[in-house]
Amino acid sequence: MNSGSLFHSRINISCAKIILAILAVGFLPGCEETGGDSLSSHEDAPAAPSSKGPVLDLQTASSTGGVEIKTASMRKFREDTTDYSVPVSGTPEWDLHQIALLLAEDSRQAAKSQSQQPTTTLNIVSKETARRIVAIASHAISMTHSRPEKEPIFNAAVQSLMDARLKLALAGEKESVDAIYEDAVTLAKERPGSAASTMTAAAVVRLAQEMARAEGSESPWISEYVRQTKLFSTNFPEEEARSIIQLTSAGEFCEQRQLILPAIECYTMIQQQFPNSPFRRKADAALRRLGLIGKKVALNGPTVDGGTFQLSEKEGRPVMLVFWSAKSDAFRQDVKLLNQLVAESHFQMVGINMDTDEATVKQFIETNHLAGEHIFYGDLTLQGASQPMARQFGINVVPTYWYIDEQGTVLATNVSREQLKSFLGR
Repeated sequence: MNSGSLFHSRINISCAKIILAILAVGFLPGCEETGGDSLSSHEDAPAAPSSKGPVLDLQTASSTGGVEIKTASMRKFREDTTDYSVPVSGTPEWDLHQIALLLAEDSRQAAKSQSQQPTTTLNIVSKETARRIVAIASHAISMTHSRPEKEPIFNAAVQSLMDARLKLALAGEKESVDAIYEDAVTLAKERPGSAASTMTAAAVVRLAQEMARAEGSESPWISEYVRQTKLFSTNFPEEEARSIIQLTSAGEFCEQRQLILPAIECYTMIQQQFPNSPFRRKADAALRRLGLIGKKVALNGPTVDGGTFQLSEKEGRPVMLVFWSAKSDAFRQDVKLLNQLVAESHFQMVGINMDTDEATVKQFIETNHLAGEHIFYGDLTLQGASQPMARQFGINVVPTYWYIDEQGTVLATNVSREQLKSFLGR
């Protein structure tokens, strides 16, 4: 087998990361077992030298019944430095051992140089480490792809290979991009539904997601991200949780970039593919929210100062509708910008508060001189996440900004901070 190919095996998908995590913990130098001594040992581990005595020292204990009882007490032999956990060099287990050491050293070097971890959530910092992992993981795969008893090792190696190639692909290496796609296609054909095919398909989704994030709204990677997310959901229907998370993330990503149709596609896929999922409600609410684009929305409710708000009375000037909480650090950072938007532009601000304490809300508005009118229900059952409009339209992140034009038509339901800044001076 060469480093550009993958061969299949069957195993429960959860085994892959667990095996690598266990190996990483067990193989890291300086790690010691805690929580008591273990009485188990590997069958293939060499026996302790007899000259040093047994690990379990059996001692005689007296008994009032006259029966001799044997009890076991653990003795640690400081002079016995044999490491029974390190696998034999040249084996696939040894390869995973080396990968664990590489990752540990990579992390130490990054911390030492105070370099920041990449925003991709990959656990590999340097390209050199990624290249070495590609070579080592490929070797492990070549030795395990046709050995069913080594399936956990095979899948752990596949996961390591995908992580390393993702690091290199996101660093601009086209060969790694091609290799990720090639592996996904090969495993989909040869081992559909296997753990390894699931890993590689997920790696393609992850690649497209990160590439889309790194580029602008015109990037072809955005449509590729949506396409691969939908393909994963179709090809791996048993992966319900992962599919829903990926589809939701893709939908929110598109909505943030005002790409409404692909966002609708993602949420609709959840409805169709997983109609009985409890997450279906979130997709329903998101589709109701996106269905407002280009339409007027009726909004009214009690204000925190005891008045009554009617959105229809605000027509004639654009409105920035703000779902907010006094507990939100992100909203605190935006307060100055929002006040500036109201003072220097033609915008009005309407807040929908999602807190549960009226006094806190009033104090926050007063302390920060927060502009606009703010809806707040005195009824406890209509506060916080139960705020009627927030529940109806699936608002579970604060702050969330809606842009409503002079005629009361909703133009956007996920305005970013950068877009807020662009409205200044209008």
